[in-house]
Amino acid sequence: MKKALFLLASLLFVGVLAIYSYKEGDMKAKVRLGESSSMDDIRITQKKEGAVKWVLYSKKAVFVTDNEVKLTSVQIRFPEKELSLTSERGAYDIGKRNLTIEGNIKASTKDYDIIASTLLWDSSRNELLSDREVRIVGKRFFVEGGGMVATSDSAKLHNKVKAVFDEK
Repeated sequence: MKKALFLLASLLFVGVLAIYSYKEGDMKAKVRLGESSSMDDIRITQKKEGAVKWVLYSKKAVFVTDNEVKLTSVQIRFPEKELSLTSERGAYDIGKRNLTIEGNIKASTKDYDIIASTLLWDSSRNELLSDREVRIVGKRFFVEGGGMVATSDSAKLHNKVKAVFDEK
């Protein structure tokens, strides 16, 4: 009798597990995000093959829609390139994985600073773009242009590019 009862309980337990596993996708809680949803003091780290590619910090993230997140007081560090970027605000498109950064942007390395008012990170093309004035200021040079396209290997300024170099 005990064996039959144990066998019945085991079969019932396995059956419940099978039903739960089969229906798991339907049983998950669905979270609806909107302007009333926000997070404070965000830190997101992107790694590739164990190495940190970038770390994003934001004071506040507000979910405008299911696909758009507005960020406040943004800082992004790229350890491999020894580059740190700060900005007043940004917007992240979850579907496209693009990031738009706006407002007094300053990207700094040990050799130069990049100053802009708007930048777009296009994740599908792995490019950083701007259609507004961008300035690159180093210890002995100054370059500005009406826009920029940058990849991991190079940055190209365009539209009325001006450069000044100090010979010293």
